[in-house]
Amino acid sequence: MSNFFRFNRLCIPIFCVAMASASATVPDKIEPVPKIITAKIRLDEQSMIIVPVRLNGSGPYDFMLDTGCSKTMVDGELARELRLPHVGEKTVAGVFASAQMLVVQVNSLSVEGATVLGGELFDTDRPATVTSKVRGVLGEDFLRNFDLLIDNDRQVIRLESALGSMAETAGGEHLPLQLTSTRHGNPIHNRLIVSGRIEEFGDTAISLLLDSGTNQLILFKDDLGPGQSQTGPFSAGSFGQWITSSSPARRIRTLTLGSRSVTDLTVIAIARRADVDTDGLIPTSLFHSIFISHFGRFVILNPSFPKA
Repeated sequence: MSNFFRFNRLCIPIFCVAMASASATVPDKIEPVPKIITAKIRLDEQSMIIVPVRLNGSGPYDFMLDTGCSKTMVDGELARELRLPHVGEKTVAGVFASAQMLVVQVNSLSVEGATVLGGELFDTDRPATVTSKVRGVLGEDFLRNFDLLIDNDRQVIRLESALGSMAETAGGEHLPLQLTSTRHGNPIHNRLIVSGRIEEFGDTAISLLLDSGTNQLILFKDDLGPGQSQTGPFSAGSFGQWITSSSPARRIRTLTLGSRSVTDLTVIAIARRADVDTDGLIPTSLFHSIFISHFGRFVILNPSFPKA
């Protein structure tokens, strides 16, 4: 399967939220987790991560885990089935478009016992950017409450609600992790931003959002310079609608992250919008596993752990 075909259902993250009274956040009140919680996941044909999620104790329901999405979303049909009350609406912005979305209240959101109590989710007719038959998108407003290991090889995730044993025992280079950014002088929260370099574009550092909701390396540029070609038409999900477009693409020799290099990649260019707060997106599926420490503010690519 070619890289361009796999891009056909690119998942577009939500970057910011504004202009409404509802907060639409999952708060930091979590149930104590005395141990590391392990949850089985599955990868769909587009390498998207599907994870079991319970809402108010009901479920589990299949949600797409999206580290690039700052807000959790729930399918409107499921919200009505569970009688989740509407508490307002907000304007949200993504790569291609902005949209007005309803906000619903939940008492709890959990993954295999890792639970956040109370909060507000976006209600959408079709969860934005969904590539499978899922009931929602689990975003960073939930994940930020845990240190998170995504193990693509073993198809599990592990969550720990403090700077604990995973952070202490994970071996590998600690890359600094930026959890907030700014847009027009206003802070944007629930971000996972690392710094990298691409050989073809010189020594200037670029900011990349760690994104489990995409399967391609993406730069927000109008063109990629010499050696670029044009992709065929691809479809990208944006707030329940599908947008068909094409973009410049180019093979690159090396993407450098700290002392680690990833070689021989295709990069896709998408024209920069004013709402975009990074230079690009990097898929977590590039790595066998990835450890994200929200509490320690670092990430380890392909970490090692002591054998049990």
